[in-house]
Amino acid sequence: MFSRAQQLEVEEEFYASQDAIRERYSAELRDLRVNDLIEQEYTEYMTKVWDAGFGTDSDAYEAYWKRLERYFSRS
Repeated sequence: MFSRAQQLEVEEEFYASQDAIRERYSAELRDLRVNDLIEQEYTEYMTKVWDAGFGTDSDAYEAYWKRLERYFSRS
C-alpha cells in the first residue's frame, strides 16, 4: 500500500504530465491557427494578382504597382 507521501508524489507526476500534454496541444493549435492565417493571406493576395490579370506572376504584379507609384509620385 502507498503512503500518503508516495500517493502525493504519484498524483503530482500525473498532473504534471497532463499539464505537459495540454501545453503541447495548445502550442500545436496555436501553430495551426497561425499557419491558417498565413495561408489565408497568401490566398487573398494571389486572388488579387489573378483578378488583376497577372495569372500567378506576383513579381509582375508588384512591378506594376511600383511603376504606378513612381509615375504618380512624379506628378
